[in-house]
Parts: sequence; C-alpha cells; structure tokens
Amino acid sequence: MGSKVSVPLRGGARFSDAYVTAISAKQEFVGELQYIEKVISKVSLLQPETLELARKVADRQAGSAMDVIRLAIPARYVRSEKAFLAQDQKAPTFVGGIHTRPQEFAEIELSPGSRTAIKVPPRLSLNTGSTSSNWVELLISLATEQLSQGFSTVIAVPDFRDIDSVEQQINASGLSENYVRVDARLSGQERFTNYLRSIGEEPLIVLGNRSAALAPAHNLGLLALWDDGDHNFEEPLAPYAHARDVALVRQSLTSCSLVFASHTRSLETQRLVELGFFVEASVQAVQQPKIVLTDAHLEEGTSPSRIPSAAWLGAKKALDSGPVLVQVASPGFSPALVCSECKERAHCSSCHGPLQLVHRNSSPSCRWCGNMNTSWLCKGCGSKQLRPVAAGTERTSDEIGRAFPGVKVIVADGNHIITSVPSSPAVIVATPGAEPVAEGGYSAILLLDGERLRGREAFRVDEDVLRNWSNTIALARPEATVFINGAGKALGKTLADSAQVRWAAHELSDRMELHLPPAVRVVSISGPTETVRNTCDELPALAGHRILGPVGQNDGSGRALVFFEYKDGEKLATHLRSAVITSATRSKKPPVSSERPSRVLRLRVRFDDTDIDSL
Repeated sequence: MGSKVSVPLRGGARFSDAYVTAISAKQEFVGELQYIEKVISKVSLLQPETLELARKVADRQAGSAMDVIRLAIPARYVRSEKAFLAQDQKAPTFVGGIHTRPQEFAEIELSPGSRTAIKVPPRLSLNTGSTSSNWVELLISLATEQLSQGFSTVIAVPDFRDIDSVEQQINASGLSENYVRVDARLSGQERFTNYLRSIGEEPLIVLGNRSAALAPAHNLGLLALWDDGDHNFEEPLAPYAHARDVALVRQSLTSCSLVFASHTRSLETQRLVELGFFVEASVQAVQQPKIVLTDAHLEEGTSPSRIPSAAWLGAKKALDSGPVLVQVASPGFSPALVCSECKERAHCSSCHGPLQLVHRNSSPSCRWCGNMNTSWLCKGCGSKQLRPVAAGTERTSDEIGRAFPGVKVIVADGNHIITSVPSSPAVIVATPGAEPVAEGGYSAILLLDGERLRGREAFRVDEDVLRNWSNTIALARPEATVFINGAGKALGKTLADSAQVRWAAHELSDRMELHLPPAVRVVSISGPTETVRNTCDELPALAGHRILGPVGQNDGSGRALVFFEYKDGEKLATHLRSAVITSATRSKKPPVSSERPSRVLRLRVRFDDTDIDSL
C-alpha cells in the first residue's frame, strides 16, 4: 500500500508513475488487465491519511486527487530512500522541556479536536539573546506541549522569512532534533529526506509554507496556520486549494486541534468565528506602539506631503536609539512615468503597460512585459521627455540619504532580500512584505503611500493593506511610534484602536448584505466562450446562485463567475468536474502546420477564485 510503481498505458506504448492505493483478491474489471511494469519504491510513500485528504480536497475543488498528491509528495531520490531503509525506524523519545509562553497567551488551553482563532497583539519578544515575534513563541510553546504528549504538530506560515523566524526559535529552544522543513527553498534531496522522516513513527514539528498543510505527520495533534489571509497560501496549481481550506478538511478527518493565529483576522476566519465553528482565544492586553495618523494633523486647505514633517521629526529623534523603518508602495526608482509636456501617463509601445524606472539612470521599462522603451514617443504631443511622478525604494532612499547625511540607508525589496538588521541606527526602506526584522525592534516606523496602496483596483484591497500594516507594526518596539500617511478614516481608526477584529466583523457584515465572498462561495469558469456559456446554462438547480458573464478575455477565451451557497459546493463541484472531463474529451487539437501552433482553449474551473476583479 502506498508504493510508487510504473504502469503501462495504451497497450504498453508508454508508461506512467502511479501509487498502489488498494489490493483486492477479486477482479472487478471485465476486460484484460496488464501487469505493473515495475515497483519504483519499496517505501510506502503515499500514506492512507494523505490519500484520503487528497480525495476530499480534490472533490471540494472539482479537481483530481493525483494533482493534490503531486503537491504533497516531493520528487524521489534513491540515495535518501536507501538511507531511510537502512536506519533504525524506532521512534525516539522526546526529552525536551515545556517552552514558556509569552504572558499574553498564558490562558490559552487546547483540547483534542478544538478549533481556536487567536488575534495576536503586535509585540516582539526577547529570548535567548535574539528577537522573535510573540506569535512565533506561541506556536513553539504549543508545539512543544504536543511533543511532550507524543503528538506531532504541523506549522504552516506564508513565506520563507516566517519559516526562518520559526526555525531560529526552534533551534534556540533546543528542538533542533525534533523538527523538519518541507518548503521549496530546500534542495530536492533535502525535501525528500525530510518527507521520509515525516512518514515515520516519530512525533515531529513539521514546518513549511502552504504545502505543509498536506505534509504527513505521525499522530497529528495540532495544525497551526499563521496569517491565513496572506495570498501566499493560495495554491497557483490545480486544483487551487487554499491552505486554509486544506487545514479545515484535514482537521475534520483527523480531529486534531486547529489554530488560526494572526495580527489581523481574515474574513473567512471571522465568518467561522461568528458561526461558532471557531472559538476566540482570550489574550491579555500588552503595551503596543503609539500610532500617529499624519492625515489628522493636516491644516484645512493644505495638501498632504508624501513624508509629513511630523514623520521626519519623529524619524530623526528615533535614530538616536535605533533603526527606523520606512515602508513604501513600490520597488525601483519610480514605478510611474508621465510625459513631461502633456502630463499623460506613459505606456509601453508593445503591450500598453505602465512604464517605470528601475534605477535613476536606467532606460524606461514596462512593468508588465519588461520591454525596454528607449525610443519612447508620446502619442498625444510627440514629446520624448519623461518625468517620474511616484517614488519607489531607490528614489526614497536617495531622498532620505540627503535628509539624514551620515546615516546608513538600507533598501529591502524583491531585488534586495534582507531578513534581519542590527540594532544600530539606520534607515531601512522596504516594500510591503519585505521588511527585515530589527534586533530589539524598530524605534520608529513610517508607513508611506497609503493612498496608493488603498487605491489599487482589487476586491480585497483594504483587507490586504490592514493585514500588511498590522504585521509591520508588530516589528516595532513597544515604546516606538508608528506614523501612517494616507490611512483613511476607517483603517486609521482601526489601527489606532487595535480593533482589527471589529473591522473584520463590520466588513463581513457588508459582504453578507451584498452576497459577496466569503459570505458565499464563488467559482470561475473559463475556456471557449460558447463552452463557458453552455456550462453555465447547464448548471444544476441551486437556490440563490447568480452568474456573471461570460466576458471575453485578452487571450480570446471567455470567463464567468458563479456565486453560490456553501451547502451547494459538493453538488456544484461534482457537476463541474464532469463538465471539465467531457470538454477535454471533445477538444480538438489544432491542425499541424509549419507555423507556430495555436493554443487549445480548454474548459477550466477554479473554486474560491480570489481574482474576481478582472471580470
């Protein structure tokens, strides 16, 4: 059971890898059967629990169980497998002690099968000479308690920075022999070695990103997700299952404890709390940084500046005691350019995307296709001169360098990956999500470009901005000051009062009135426009569902959105899965020619699609 094998297809014309899921003494197929070509792995790589989870997730998302299994089981390495078979498979005894929780979480009690939502107050903790966030220490303490009882814990976090933070604290807590990583930053052989260890009879802490929700774990006692609203938890491969949904399905199958913790509660978690499915954990109040909304200090008739004087003065004073973080909306020198004569927005000559300057002296390039527009010409007035109208990390760092001569300025963005900085005075200019952790915390934080961040055309823009700002505020010292420019009235008051839960409840109430996700579920159907239209017309009778589209897309396909109640998910997924299979069997290959072959448009469905803005 679970062994990887090679099986013949099309009469032995080609072979495909597969897994043995069951053995039966009675033949059910009336036709002629063929023999398995060979057994690839003697190790039971596909655990029964993983197979059951994969089938449940695939059924929920109208996908294939094999697509889920491919995400759960890494590529095989013979050397690692031989070493695994040769070693002693006896489960070692955990000899570590109980890790002390931060004081604000002292009252949290987890019982088997419990489901808990924790709103974590932004706060840094100092332990073993290093700086870590209180949520990291909370998860480590919960995992240590599980290990002491012989249970495993799966911890899923959004990205590699969070993995590194948790890993550092695991090592500092003396648990270096009791955990494995399962993320893509490891080599293929390391991933497979860790996977083999996770299927053994050893209680472990399994740490990773979205794929960790699928990772096997012996005697699973706790499954914890940090910041489930982060978009990194969205799986870009079919069947597009969000790690949050995978965790919910897995908890229903294993009856383990489930914890969703975050600085800002996602609307999906808030819905489950209001339904009574999750229990809110009681957390003690702690000292938090002071929030200053620079918009509120503007005099009537004056226009806001990008870096208000109060923020400048606050940053200058804070540099005497430690580093200062400045968050801006975009990387590069200038993310937006206009014609210097007519002031019209400059667009790419190839794809009509927005032009940018990556560096001060670089040629303008397209933010969409990357094409260099060295001979750009304004179509309105014929001018060849461009002028930057927005500042990215590079330009902001230049301005700060001139304002604070002699102070070290560090840029942290997608092109300059920095995970930590010392406690010495410096200014760190970073983009959202790329902020490094400062030793001891930042003495001041400046959150700029609020109007640009909130002005994006996105369905969840306010939720994303609030989540990011809350996570950034958590990097400050308790006595620090955080200046926010362009927060607006609603988000500004929410941050000043630390009322993220109240904001989530209000936003969810509005979504319920409008019948928008997550009050209801949504599935996107794309493919040939006529096929999409017919599929929508043939949907089973559902109470209260509505259809938007189909609308033509840039690639010549059509796309429609279907909003439906949660109770109808299984019925709709079964129907759409059948429609996808039927469409695939009827699709015709393009004619063979010497020219470049055209792409075949196939019917595709994606449940809980977050990209509903493009319709």
